[in-house]
Amino acid sequence: MSPKVLLTGSTGFIGAAVLAELIAKDYTVVAAIRSASKAEYIKAQHPDAVASGKLTFVIVLDITAPGAFDEAVKGAEYVVHVASPFVLNVSDNEKDLLVPAREGTLGVLRSIQKNAKDTVKQVVITASFASVFDGPVYILKGDRIYDESVWCKNTWEEAVKKDASYAYATSKLVAEQAAWDFQKAENAKFAITVLNPPFVFGPMYQQVTASTVNTSNQIIQGFNKTPENPDPEHSFIEVDVRDLAYAHVAALGNPKAENQRIIVSPGYFSYSSLIEIIKKYQAEGEAYAKGPDDSDELLKRERAIGGANLAKVKEVFPDLKFHSYKDTVVDTLRQLKELEAAA
Repeated sequence: MSPKVLLTGSTGFIGAAVLAELIAKDYTVVAAIRSASKAEYIKAQHPDAVASGKLTFVIVLDITAPGAFDEAVKGAEYVVHVASPFVLNVSDNEKDLLVPAREGTLGVLRSIQKNAKDTVKQVVITASFASVFDGPVYILKGDRIYDESVWCKNTWEEAVKKDASYAYATSKLVAEQAAWDFQKAENAKFAITVLNPPFVFGPMYQQVTASTVNTSNQIIQGFNKTPENPDPEHSFIEVDVRDLAYAHVAALGNPKAENQRIIVSPGYFSYSSLIEIIKKYQAEGEAYAKGPDDSDELLKRERAIGGANLAKVKEVFPDLKFHSYKDTVVDTLRQLKELEAAA
C-alpha cells in the first residue's frame, strides 16, 4: 500500500500543485478542506484518484481551533502542511495573518503528538524565504549572503503595527520558529522539513478565475496588462510552483531533507526580465514560447548580483530540474489569457 499523506491547503495555489504531485507519485492522500463544497473541484481534477480511494477528504472548519486535526492525522505516515494565509489586503494583521499562521502550524503538530506520534514519520511545512530575508525592500543585493542559517529579525510587536507585507513575512517567521520550538520542547519523534520558497509563480492548479488569481501571480497579471517597469532595480529570487511541489514530495522519506530548512529556488528574476518576456510573448505569441530559451541572457545581470546562497536545494534534491524562468512566465501568461477569455 502506498504511504498515506495528510495534506493541508490543497485548495490553494501551492497546495493544489502539491496535491497533483502527490497523486502523480502514487501516494494515498487525505486532503484537509474547510467545507464539502471545496472538494468538488478537486474531485473533478483527479477522478481516478477519487475512484481508487487514493484521494479522500476530511473537513477541518478552522485550522486554528484546538484539536482541529486530531482525527485527520490518524493513520498518516506523512503530513504536508501548506495551509497558511497569503493575503495582503487585511484589516487586522494579528487576527488575519499572525495568529492563523502560528496556530495553524502548532495545531497540526499538537494533533500529531497527541494522536499519531507513533505513525507520522515526517512533517513537511511550507514556510517562506520571508522567514530568512529581512531586507527593508525586496531587492537582493549587497554584501550580505542569505542562506538557511539566516533568520528574519522581524518581531510580532512590530508586525501588529506595520503594513501587511511586514506582517506576512513575520507570520511565516513565527510559524516556522514555533514548529522548531515544538519539536524540541516536546521531544517529538517525527522529523520536520521546512521549505522556504521566495516568490512562487507558474500555472495555477487551484480553482481560479481572472479576478481570483493568487497574490504572486498577480504580479505577472498586472505587468501583462501594463508592461511598464516601476522599479528597474527590483531583483529577487523565484521558483516555479511545479518545482516547489516536486520538492515537497521529494522531501518525503528523504534523509537529506529531515530536520532541515531549505530555500527552494533556482535563482533570480527582475521586473526588467519579467517585462521583457511578457512583451516578447505579446508580440510573437507561441512562436516565442516554442523558440530558444533566452532566460540565461535575460537573467545574467540578476544572477551576478548575488545575495542568496542556493546550494542546499541542489544537494538535497539533485534530481530536481527547475523550469526556466521563460517557461514559468509563458505558461502563466497562457493560462491568464484563457482565464480572461472565459471571464
